[in-house]
Amino acid sequence: MKTLITNARLVLHDQVLDDGWLLIDGERILDQGQAQICPQVESNTHVIDAAGNYLLPGLIDLHCDMIEKLVEPRPGVQVDISVALQEADLRLAGCGITTEFHALSLDDNEFGVRSENFFSELTAHVQSVQKRLLVRHKIHARLELTSQHGCEKGIEMMRKGISALVSMMDHSPGQGQYRTEQAFKEYVVRTTHRTPEEVDALIARKRQQIAEKPARIIALSQVARETGIPLAIHDDDTPKLTDQWHSLGVSISEFPTTMEAAQRAHELGVKVCMGAPNVLRGCSSGGNLSALSAIEANAVDALCSDYYPSAMLASAFLLAKKHYMTLPEAVRMVTLHPAQAAGIGHEYGSLEKGKIADLILVDVNEHFQPRVQRVILDGQEHFSIAGVRHLQKGAEAVVL
Repeated sequence: MKTLITNARLVLHDQVLDDGWLLIDGERILDQGQAQICPQVESNTHVIDAAGNYLLPGLIDLHCDMIEKLVEPRPGVQVDISVALQEADLRLAGCGITTEFHALSLDDNEFGVRSENFFSELTAHVQSVQKRLLVRHKIHARLELTSQHGCEKGIEMMRKGISALVSMMDHSPGQGQYRTEQAFKEYVVRTTHRTPEEVDALIARKRQQIAEKPARIIALSQVARETGIPLAIHDDDTPKLTDQWHSLGVSISEFPTTMEAAQRAHELGVKVCMGAPNVLRGCSSGGNLSALSAIEANAVDALCSDYYPSAMLASAFLLAKKHYMTLPEAVRMVTLHPAQAAGIGHEYGSLEKGKIADLILVDVNEHFQPRVQRVILDGQEHFSIAGVRHLQKGAEAVVL
């Protein structure tokens, strides 16, 4: 079956095409253009009037740990995974995210549900119910380098094809996100409600594992090359380390904590991914590198939701509104660039002929704040806002 979307503002790779149309055949984009060359509508073609609103590629989120908070909304209080995943799925669709890489940690049960049991249970559940979900769910395995068991399990998951993206982390105090031991202690106490004595014991265990990090890094990088899984580094902080990661095949730098590390990664062709909430807030929640400053320095390639899915679409439109870049450039940071970083840019991330028809229809208010009206996944409508107020006859659309 074919679907024709008309009267849309198509956000293409390098321009916004007003009064545009897009034709879907099955699960793929067949063609697109402007109204004067719109194809004849066949009798069995489903027609969607976009009412002058924006048609974008579906957003691709490389890193979001929201599911952890949905499973454990309060320390020690857990909700059934099936309920949490259903809620996450609905939220993601409402935010325009059509491909989600759930960031799941494999460590030594240091932070709430971040454990092998949770990882295994969620991945198994995603695989069993994917066909009934609104968006596409993938697994981003976060491997704590100070956890022997976590790294071993991560390698097993890579070889089984369960993980579509892998990142290496070191949350030891004194580097990366936690420049001081006190900063680490405050974070752990605040998020897990552990006692100071328990945190001291955790720090001691991490320090005992530091000597094993180099061998684990080499092992992970070798398996990543063998399997073709993109490998990311988390919270990189120095150009020297950036060079080392690059030599090991790391292709993504997520949340670099310093401008120097971000710029060096970008120079090397390593995709720099910053948090969309950082863009919206104008600063890092941890006091690290400002995403806006890095964007101004042309050192950012992609944005991810991190922990707040609504931030992705909102940040793209904010960047355009405040003239950091054009709307197509901003949209690429949450669509095509993440897709390319994840190795799926040939199929997803832009409104190009032949690509999978993952699309979102978006309206904006007078402040150029976006809202998702419809979500199309694999050419089929999966989500829509019932009773959404379309542009009334004679009303003016908000155009940037």
